[in-house]
Amino acid sequence: AVFISCQKMSYNLFLLAFVLGIGGAFQYGLQVSIINSPAEYIKNFIRETWLKRYGSSPTEELITLMWSFIVSIYSIGGLLGSLSAGYLSVRFGRKKAMLFANIPALLSAALMGLSRLCGSFEMIIAGRIFSGSFVTAGLGLNIHLMYAGECAPRKLRGLIAITASTAIAMGKFVGFVLGLREVLGVDALWPILMAANTLPALIQLLTLPFFPDSPRYLLIDKKDKEGCIKGEEMRNESQSIHFILKRDTVGKKTFASFFPFFSAGVLCPLPTEIFIQSYRPAAYVFNGFTNWIQLFILGLVFPFIVEGLGSFCFIIFLTYCLSMAIFVFLVMPETKGKTMLEVMEEFNRLNYRGKRQAALQQSNCSVMIVTRL
Repeated sequence: AVFISCQKMSYNLFLLAFVLGIGGAFQYGLQVSIINSPAEYIKNFIRETWLKRYGSSPTEELITLMWSFIVSIYSIGGLLGSLSAGYLSVRFGRKKAMLFANIPALLSAALMGLSRLCGSFEMIIAGRIFSGSFVTAGLGLNIHLMYAGECAPRKLRGLIAITASTAIAMGKFVGFVLGLREVLGVDALWPILMAANTLPALIQLLTLPFFPDSPRYLLIDKKDKEGCIKGEEMRNESQSIHFILKRDTVGKKTFASFFPFFSAGVLCPLPTEIFIQSYRPAAYVFNGFTNWIQLFILGLVFPFIVEGLGSFCFIIFLTYCLSMAIFVFLVMPETKGKTMLEVMEEFNRLNYRGKRQAALQQSNCSVMIVTRL
């Protein structure tokens, strides 16, 4: 079935998924992966810089704290970018916001790449903030998921959404390869490794302008029917504008509940499937906010957890994953084969639990009106 779907997918849609991935999810995986290889080199760089500035060597506890801060500050950048993703994607559109994300990406690459030459480990911290804010899930990944999900036709939405997780995995793999000692994982080349996001940012910056913006955004937010029709041509499907607003969703509750053990690709496009157009940017903002706050705390305390618990530290993650799997299985409504209206009605039933029928009917009417608009 996947092979048949791939045959039907238009050439332009495939290219769009690739361009969005190379500048969005791919860079997320790349930034997560490349920071591991030069860890000792960066710690030595901090020691040398500290000694030159202050005339004394820093303690190992301070070095560990500084390194944890460099790793975790990336999540604070992601948090800041997530808070801006909703506004930028509505104010300027999905495509322009995605293009904008590449400018700070190049700035972050320059800061980290020149940090050793300038003798400043603070430039690494600043570069990590910028890469977290505008390259990964802060802005680029959130808009990547919105953009791809709104451009994909109903039958291919799940396949296109999975490309985000594929791009993340490819980014991690490329970062791992670049971090090998035979490539860039040596003391003399780690600044180049930290600036590796330059190439994918340039690729997207030069190629994305040739693609149309999201048809849903053009029709619902900008009232641009002609632009929406042009965007629909990329989807290679003969469907009316009215049908865009009432398309079935393709979510999979069961896979989401077992996300910790199987596929991370199910949860990435989930906000696209359970929220209507007007609520979707805010949903991605909230999703990114909670995600990056947890990642910041984890990145900051994890080195100390490893020192205290050793290999048993992963029991914490096992408990967390099991709790989330149970929560999703019991609370999350199934989205497969349902329209947006049916999904929201299921949420209403979970909220009201058979009570306040008048309020429920009024909410359903409001949902129906929004869906038809």
